[in-house]
Amino acid sequence: MIVRNENDTLLLITQHDHAQLASEIVMSIRSEPILSGPDRDTVLLATREHDNGWHEVDIKPSIDPKLGHPYNFTSGPVLTKLQLWPRGIARVAQVNSQAGALVAEHALTVYRDRRDDPEWKDFFKSIATTRDTLLKESKSDLPNQTVFKEAYRCVRLGDLLSLHFCAGWTSPQEVLGYRTELHKTTLVITPDPFDGASVPLQVMARRIPARRYLHDADLQSALNASNPELLVGMAHGK
Repeated sequence: MIVRNENDTLLLITQHDHAQLASEIVMSIRSEPILSGPDRDTVLLATREHDNGWHEVDIKPSIDPKLGHPYNFTSGPVLTKLQLWPRGIARVAQVNSQAGALVAEHALTVYRDRRDDPEWKDFFKSIATTRDTLLKESKSDLPNQTVFKEAYRCVRLGDLLSLHFCAGWTSPQEVLGYRTELHKTTLVITPDPFDGASVPLQVMARRIPARRYLHDADLQSALNASNPELLVGMAHGK
């Protein structure tokens, strides 16, 4: 769950909805050569499903007992994260082994700073083995390391661009050779990845009071009482 603290309310966006937006952004990118080739559909699938394992977590979110607010995706129990990634990778791999390998690479990338943590040791070993096994099953050219890196670069790019909009980050970000700035609801990217086009952005969210929630059931009750809210914006190059 992406949690935005907006004065007296919390704006919540599921990882699924964030990933859908990431895929729509990547679909519009013209500056990455691999998106014009035969692996385009695999990259788009991996981008759309890169947070697949969060589904069970987001439909029953938990609160951080210290804050009384729902856990943001950057926080939360370690065990939850160790369990959700193998689950999500497996689901994607059932549809497309190459896409599953890209999601595995994403898991290894976003937690790379935990690599030396003993609690994460088995996770990195297992996910890397899964990625390599899925690539061996692939019938495309993704097992080629250069092609695989180019494909994953697009998954990560879509993830970060979507996060900038969804999380409402006010500071500029350096994203894989691009600079991104959010001006209210407009995401400006330099250099232009869209070949002059403007890309509509929209993602579903829910807004709840920014009070202290007593327990998970209290949070769920507030979510059930909230109405869906569509966040709308635009992305363009500079």
